[in-house]
Amino acid sequence: MQEKLIAGLTSSYGSLLGQQYLKWLKMPPSYLRVMQSIDYRKGMYAAQQIKANQQIMLISTEKCFTSVEFSGCDTRKSQELQTIASQIAHKICGGKVEQQYLVTGLLKIIMQVFVHQKDQSLTNSPFANMIQSPNTPLLWPQTVIDLISSRNLASLIEGTLLQCQSMYNELQLSKVYGLTALEFLKLFQAVRASLICFNPQKPKYFDMQSVQIVCPLVYQFDHSFDPNCYLDGCYLSHENMSFVDFSAKKQIEPGDKLTINYGNLSNHDLLMRHGIMVDDNPYNEMPIDLDFTTAINYTEQLFDQKQKWLRQSEITNIERQSLYNNKINVQLLQYLRIYFLTEQEFSKNPLLEFNSFQEKISEENELLVKQFMIQNIKNVLSTYKQISKPIGKELQDLYKIQKDEMTILQNNLTFFNK
Repeated sequence: MQEKLIAGLTSSYGSLLGQQYLKWLKMPPSYLRVMQSIDYRKGMYAAQQIKANQQIMLISTEKCFTSVEFSGCDTRKSQELQTIASQIAHKICGGKVEQQYLVTGLLKIIMQVFVHQKDQSLTNSPFANMIQSPNTPLLWPQTVIDLISSRNLASLIEGTLLQCQSMYNELQLSKVYGLTALEFLKLFQAVRASLICFNPQKPKYFDMQSVQIVCPLVYQFDHSFDPNCYLDGCYLSHENMSFVDFSAKKQIEPGDKLTINYGNLSNHDLLMRHGIMVDDNPYNEMPIDLDFTTAINYTEQLFDQKQKWLRQSEITNIERQSLYNNKINVQLLQYLRIYFLTEQEFSKNPLLEFNSFQEKISEENELLVKQFMIQNIKNVLSTYKQISKPIGKELQDLYKIQKDEMTILQNNLTFFNK
């Protein structure tokens, strides 16, 4: 079964890369263990029935890149690189501990991959050379960038590029030479896209005890929000070895494609991280910047009382809110009902409490909220550029992102018009 898998996997690469992959797969120790028959046809398919919770394959972490250790380096060099990664992450992230932990791990793996790509004598180098950057907006040509109307996508690109530039500059100051800015950007994309933290279903949650791993074969499993496989980590004490465990989440029939969940992410995040998008993505959401300049006089009315209510809200940024495709942001509605409450309205309803604004409090108040949101949504819709006959993946991706956003805006406009 392993020989069949190896032959299938290497067939999708050029002869040189295919030979390197074949060499890497056959290297000791016996880290690749295939327990089920697999058919490879631009992805992985079950060649036989696989029962729920059955293991499909195990891959030793000795042949992966992890945030725990530097493989192929002596102790002194390993400690030096770990210190550099920690110092850069602390400088960039400040007191944000979780973000600092993530960036530290990311930098440690990037430096490992870079070292192994340059030194063919290291055992992981064939795998390092197989790590390819996905087609994300970070490397889109300027002609496509100029067509972006989505403020959210533009800010994601700008923010990520600035983060990459900051990390690269800090590496240069730390005398980590031999890596160009473009090479670093490509490695950043490749490592971030294939990073495993064993909790992809909760992308906004991060366990400080988790180990970040870049594992081969992950991208042979396509993405699905309803996957039939899952990833986990396991340790075999009798062998003193840790593995990445690919197992069936539910029963899989012969011919079914094997899938995993890359994360319950919106198309914005899937595109930025993995270079993919999903039709009818249930996790799509769109940040929108609300303009309160024409409604500022409402703030002065009942100011102290409104501040008391709003301190009970989960909203942290008044101007920047999120709109959803098939549901209403109820927290935003509650906030706006408070914001547009007038002294006259409060005199009629002196017993109003924070939870009272979960429902409509009056026709007059609801009309103010409605007019405010309609105007803001129309203002955003007017900024989009038309993309006619999108040719090429970049333009098609941009067209889909903007279409997704305009659908969210139109759906919310319909709601507020009712």
